[in-house]
Amino acid sequence: MHPRRWLALSVLALAAAAPASAQAGSTSGQLRAGAGQADITPPKTGYYLGGWTRADRLAKGQSTRLYANTLVLQRGTQKVALVSVELFSVAAGLQEDVAREVADLGFDQSTVLLAASHTHSGPGGFSNNPTYNTAAPSVETIGDPNSFVEFFDPKPADPQLYTFLVKQIAASIRRAHADRGLAEAAWGHSRLTDVTDNRSIEAHLANYGIDVPTGQGSADMAPGGRISTIDPTVDVLRVDKVRKSKKKGGKARRIPIGAYSNFADHGTVVKSETELYSGDHHAAAWRLFVDRLRKSRDIPRRQTVVNVYPNGAEGDQSAGLRHTGVAGAVEVGQKEADAMFEAWQDAESKLSRTPPLDVRWTRTCFCGRDTATGPVDSKGVVGAGFLTGSEEGRGPLFDLTGVSFEGRTSPVDDPVQGRKIQVPVASPPPATIVSVLRIGDGALATIPGEPTKQVGVHVREAVLKELAGSGVKTITIAGLAQDFIQYITTAAEYGTQSYEGASTLYGKNQATFLQERLAELARTMAAGTPAPEPFPLDTSYGVKPDGPAFGPGAASGTITQEPAESVQRMAKVDLAWTGGPDGVDRPV
Repeated sequence: MHPRRWLALSVLALAAAAPASAQAGSTSGQLRAGAGQADITPPKTGYYLGGWTRADRLAKGQSTRLYANTLVLQRGTQKVALVSVELFSVAAGLQEDVAREVADLGFDQSTVLLAASHTHSGPGGFSNNPTYNTAAPSVETIGDPNSFVEFFDPKPADPQLYTFLVKQIAASIRRAHADRGLAEAAWGHSRLTDVTDNRSIEAHLANYGIDVPTGQGSADMAPGGRISTIDPTVDVLRVDKVRKSKKKGGKARRIPIGAYSNFADHGTVVKSETELYSGDHHAAAWRLFVDRLRKSRDIPRRQTVVNVYPNGAEGDQSAGLRHTGVAGAVEVGQKEADAMFEAWQDAESKLSRTPPLDVRWTRTCFCGRDTATGPVDSKGVVGAGFLTGSEEGRGPLFDLTGVSFEGRTSPVDDPVQGRKIQVPVASPPPATIVSVLRIGDGALATIPGEPTKQVGVHVREAVLKELAGSGVKTITIAGLAQDFIQYITTAAEYGTQSYEGASTLYGKNQATFLQERLAELARTMAAGTPAPEPFPLDTSYGVKPDGPAFGPGAASGTITQEPAESVQRMAKVDLAWTGGPDGVDRPV
């Protein structure tokens, strides 16, 4: 994610109906599960690349098509959908509309866990909150007055793109729901230590009281060495269908339908200069995993197999510092797929047809509330370090000045926002979404943004403590889930005002606030009591999934540029043609 302008937004405090999800966990019924998938690649080109958010970085074609991958799990009346989308974020209003689209199947806002992979090479311009529909003016667009108008007065969500995404994501859930069959599931685990780096090492070192100027830190300076600065954990929920033998006394047959996989890694290997739709390393990882699964087991061709791979505590975790481009994404994705397959194998001996399935969900208001470490703000504020972007690809302001604003702090220590050099903003939404979802002996703690590695450590400890004695052994951080409030850093990391800290909106105690809310949900789960009532908020910003459909494109096209006769493996291949306007000749 890169610099964008915060604008004054009027929050409509309209009462929203609370989800009617069953609060108690399923106690009877064997597991049923299904897999589904839908193409969410915009049929037209020209959208700016969401995540990079630069007016001069547009999608001019595609490297990989973008997908929504879904697993539906059900025991008795309790059902959940685990959905990953190859987008840079998930808007709360979009998540609510997707849940509404599949309400007839028995889902609601609390049981559709929608999370983004955080690829920076998907479309921008679909967020309900117009703040996230801005693209920063650049040297290339400085002559276009519209680029400045749209920066200071961002457009609402593109209704055509928004509607397309809602309908297609919902379609992936419907397909998974229709695919349900008797199943078993279990968690497996592995480690991947040679792919990611901590891109904000000086901020991470601050957790240990080590004060190093920006740009002068190294991972070796951490008390635990380099490995302690990254999150190497790979958590995989394996799901197999079970087909009973037709022969009396025969052995049931397992048919793998995929996995939910979690690993913390920014979607920034494919850089903005590529200017193509791409799922980045996630796209390679889930495809390679699925391909290996099919080759290792006798899976019917008609059976959909998915790897639901969103993201984890990736705020400061990135493979994009040492790897770049399409070739780099494939290399990273291959290593991720291998580690996921290892974890998938680890789950085999633990597969169960009756894994506990339970969820707690709420919308919680910041509202200046107090925490164990101090209050949070009632409104979001970005800092100066946000304006020049992060290490994998600085923003247009850096292009103009050659200066990074990371590490710049104010001499005034605000009791809530600390030494942040506050960039004037109005009021972003006062509330956000958190949830805890238990599946078997593991639980997902959802965070509506980008938590750093160390925030992930603290949240895991807090949630696991509340679930002690319940049979839950591991907590997995589901980042970029259900909503998007940018970054979440520890108080020490926040104090350095690196890019991540400057992008932590509600002050130095924001991480504590979210940790306490998640621990509270875990406590209600352990006690079998309802989650706190959700704060009433209209998250739609007036955007509805009623936009026009994309057209079918041209009936035929004409090639205007052939690819080169020979191209280095994994290098970019250019093919040009004339067809439908805006590239609408690549229909879903």
